[in-house]
Amino acid sequence: MKVSNSWACLGYILASSLLFMSCRQGEPMQEAKPQPKKLPDLNIVFEDYEQLENQGKYDLLARKIYEANTDLQSSELFVEAASLYLQAGIKDSAVYLLHRAIDRGMANPGILGKFPGLSGMEGMEYSRLESRLDSLGQILYNIDNFSVETRAMDSFWPYFEKALAQKDSAHTYLKAFIFEGPPEIGDYYAIRYYNTENMYGQMINGAPEYYTYLRSRMNPDSLSALRGKTTAALKNFKSLYPAAVFPKVFIVPGLLNSGGTASEMGLFVGGDMYGRSPEMPVHELNDWQNETISDLNALPQLILHELMHYQQNYSDSLHETTVMYKVIGEGVCDFLRELASGVAVASEQLDYLKIPENFRMVTLQLKQDLLSEDLSLWLYNGGSIEDRPADLGYAMGYLITKSYYQNAVDKKTALFNLLNTKDMTSILRASDFHYLLDDDPEL
Repeated sequence: MKVSNSWACLGYILASSLLFMSCRQGEPMQEAKPQPKKLPDLNIVFEDYEQLENQGKYDLLARKIYEANTDLQSSELFVEAASLYLQAGIKDSAVYLLHRAIDRGMANPGILGKFPGLSGMEGMEYSRLESRLDSLGQILYNIDNFSVETRAMDSFWPYFEKALAQKDSAHTYLKAFIFEGPPEIGDYYAIRYYNTENMYGQMINGAPEYYTYLRSRMNPDSLSALRGKTTAALKNFKSLYPAAVFPKVFIVPGLLNSGGTASEMGLFVGGDMYGRSPEMPVHELNDWQNETISDLNALPQLILHELMHYQQNYSDSLHETTVMYKVIGEGVCDFLRELASGVAVASEQLDYLKIPENFRMVTLQLKQDLLSEDLSLWLYNGGSIEDRPADLGYAMGYLITKSYYQNAVDKKTALFNLLNTKDMTSILRASDFHYLLDDDPEL
């Protein structure tokens, strides 16, 4: 906009007056103090998410999330806001925020698959986005990209100690950890922490003795040995499956509620869930935590299982909400981490199924539930099952997919199908468990 001379003069006079008033005669002007960074309480940010979404107010919701992310700069929140802007029909903003997400560590080269509304879009920024994603893809295909990053865990302990020693200022120290820690901790905040109150409630108030103990277990030497085991297994898997991708793994201080969490940045592993030893203090833990916390030596197998999820590229939309789809999807990951590492899968669930009457009962129930959407007997049911081991779906999926692979003459094609099938029933039909698809209600 062209400004007239009179408006320009008035602007100069106003600026000069403000400058004069802000300084005392003979003293230099004082610089404005930087404003403290704001850490959003995501419970509040998302409290009306469903209501606004149901009302179709995607633009308002996107702006709300974007503004909450001003200082946090989480790539996860940039992606979420981009998705909402796309639903609002504001494509340029969606593209802009996907660029911001990449800047902050988003590393999923297939992210546009979740943004079909951008397909065929023209313009320099969209073309540049496609180019950046292509480059990310080339990086992820290279096994040298894989690493187990422990910097978030390593940098956490000084903040934890100060928060524990000065509980009145604990929230300040926990906030400082989020802003001063590595970039991935901002994404983990968006995925799991949500606010410093949740962190304080578990780390400082709920289980401070356990976290204090954990520091001695999570030392750099022990983590380095585990990193080497995982890398060796992935190199073997790459030789079996050249199309494998290798995202980074981030060991983070969690809230004793999640062993592993996939994200657009990579795989987050809650290091707090791998502290078991005879010396582990248990009086602060609930029953689920006490039963679920594993030994540090279990970490490579967990990482391998979760990384196999990154290899999966199914297109079976007909069955994607069924028990069969979910059970086989988890079973593939357990079987392939065994194939990659050479370490046989062993579990309470598999031991339970070795007993013939248990096996018959479970397979009959799976046959009945196979095409339903009710996962309550099969997956993610720790703490809610009393008459048998939880998560029996993992074991059944493992047995199904292992037998499919063993029965296949062409192992290379079988491995490809396990990760890319268009029809989950084809896996089941070619396994030793094909009878689960028969119409006969009996086995």
